[in-house]
Amino acid sequence: MTERPENFAAGVAATVLALVIWTTAQAQETGAAPPNAARTPPAASVQLPNGVVVDLPEGWRLDGPARGQVSRTGLRRVQFVCESERCQKTEETCTILMRDTDIEGADDDARTRALYASPMKRYFRLRAVLKATGRDAELRQPLELTRIGERNWQRVETDARHNFKSGLFAETVVNGRYVGGICKTCERGAVRHQDGLAILSSLRPDADAR
Repeated sequence: MTERPENFAAGVAATVLALVIWTTAQAQETGAAPPNAARTPPAASVQLPNGVVVDLPEGWRLDGPARGQVSRTGLRRVQFVCESERCQKTEETCTILMRDTDIEGADDDARTRALYASPMKRYFRLRAVLKATGRDAELRQPLELTRIGERNWQRVETDARHNFKSGLFAETVVNGRYVGGICKTCERGAVRHQDGLAILSSLRPDADAR
């Protein structure tokens, strides 16, 4: 007697369902995640070029090579992306910018202060961050010297319009070399860029670098 197609299909479906139930039960019993389960990246330290280290909060990961990509102008970009449950809505990202050449100055703090010592430099900086944020963007916090972690940074924040991400833009000097940070988020609340600020706060010279 020939088995009907619908009966055969039903049997296959029942077998697959039983296999899924068994796999899930085994995973729960052993503490392992079932196949294809989303895994939150753990907190980790990342060694960057020029002897610099940053700490990534839980949920963040390196997006691309740790040495980043170098543009024609010599600006190196290292990308980070957040994949935590919260970031499914905020879609947060951070980019560390670096230059491999030294900046003239007495020390790192003096070099950082000199980045926007002139009104013309400040004007072009503000125009650049607004353009990078998107059409009709506004300033949320002015460009000013701010303490983030153990270092002084030139920091400015923008507020984006609908369908654009607001931005945190900060720049400092580490061991005589320029380091910048750009963190963006879809968050619209009063508190923003908590993880981004944590990443920038952790930025430090690598004690093991030679």
